[in-house]
Amino acid sequence: MKRTALLAVLLAGVSTAATAEGIGVSTTLAYESKYIFRGVQFAETSIQPAVELSYGNFYGGAWFNLPIGDDDLVVTPGGEELDLYVGYSAPLGETLSFDVGLTYYTFPDLASGFFDIFEEDGDGLGANTLEVFAGLSLDAPLSPSLYVYRDFMFDTFTIEGGVSHSIPLAEKTSFDLGGSIGYVIDDDDGGDYLYGAATADFSYALTDDASIAAGVRYGGSDIAGGAFIDDSIAGTTQSSGFWYGLSLSASF
Repeated sequence: MKRTALLAVLLAGVSTAATAEGIGVSTTLAYESKYIFRGVQFAETSIQPAVELSYGNFYGGAWFNLPIGDDDLVVTPGGEELDLYVGYSAPLGETLSFDVGLTYYTFPDLASGFFDIFEEDGDGLGANTLEVFAGLSLDAPLSPSLYVYRDFMFDTFTIEGGVSHSIPLAEKTSFDLGGSIGYVIDDDDGGDYLYGAATADFSYALTDDASIAAGVRYGGSDIAGGAFIDDSIAGTTQSSGFWYGLSLSASF
């Protein structure tokens, strides 16, 4: 029932916003055989719906992770997750653009409330965290980008660089490649780690505004589990490996 309610809210938001003049709407419905975030596995097989609204240079959205199958396969508090974000993106010149914003990570499957945050000293009420980010993107071959993130609850800095490239195969088909590498700097000793990921997808344009994609991913880190989350909460899991995903995307 909880997952059905989340999807209903998502679809209602899309329907309402699509009728508002000047507001752009983009949606994605994805299936992933693993949910790995910054080199750490948070869940097994998951459905990941998302919606984003934009107006001028401003944007905001919601992203869900809804694990399916045996609940025992959920290996960390991130099994069922709702992330809300807002941001502002604009060009700095002909080829360079910047992006700033914040993300609020929440975990509906835990006992904590929506506004209950995590604190490393144990005074927090829940697991939710707030993170700010800033990044630069270059309109050049491989579309390089560099982002910096600061999570105030886990007391971590993350630096991540990414590249992507799309190879046209036919009028409506392309082979899309992506890669990222990042480093998490934890204020606590021994919490730093390196992570990376690579993706390869075949995409097919259904219309000018809708497409489907399927592909494989590889990712992981140099840690055997989520070192930035206390093991008594998260357990341990080897996070490196292959997985696959399917997605349907549309814009209005």
